Amino acid sequence: MSTILSVPEIIEIGRVSTYLSANYTESKKLFGGSVIKPVPPVQISFVTDALDWGNSGGAQSQQSLRQVANYLYWLCGLFQLQAQYIISGPGGGSVTPSTPTGTLPNPLDFEVSESSFIADGESSVEIPEYIGYNLIFVRGGVDQNTTNIGGSYFLWNRNTGTFTCFPAAFSGELFRLVPVG
Repeated sequence: MSTILSVPEIIEIGRVSTYLSANYTESKKLFGGSVIKPVPPVQISFVTDALDWGNSGGAQSQQSLRQVANYLYWLCGLFQLQAQYIISGPGGGSVTPSTPTGTLPNPLDFEVSESSFIADGESSVEIPEYIGYNLIFVRGGVDQNTTNIGGSYFLWNRNTGTFTCFPAAFSGELFRLVPVG
């Protein structure tokens, strides 16, 4: 059983096929010719734009819109199925965190209490706005290290934004957390 695509669906296929055709054409120039000569991307783009205009209020009959849509689908040729997969495929993949650019988030300065950012007796907290940055931790006016040599130190995971201090925070301590690029 086959499904007839709607005019808006074919317009989306035309838009995606335009860049697929452009990429295909350029890659064949780069690597020395092609076996199959695709329709030029500018031609697909012109017909896609005309169909979109007609579908969004142009004085076109449903029959003429369907004829232009069928012509556009034919023009997309090599790229019809790939475009449909890009539009409605399963998606997926993941984004790897990178070092952000632009304005750094503000540092956090506070005195540990029952209601502070890191409360009395706590040692771990998530800081999502610092994800991707390195961190400087100052405890009681003294810069802290990430090396455990038996005293005070901290752990920082820049990919998850997890901050952990050792020993746990206690009331009255001054903490400063500073994101750096």
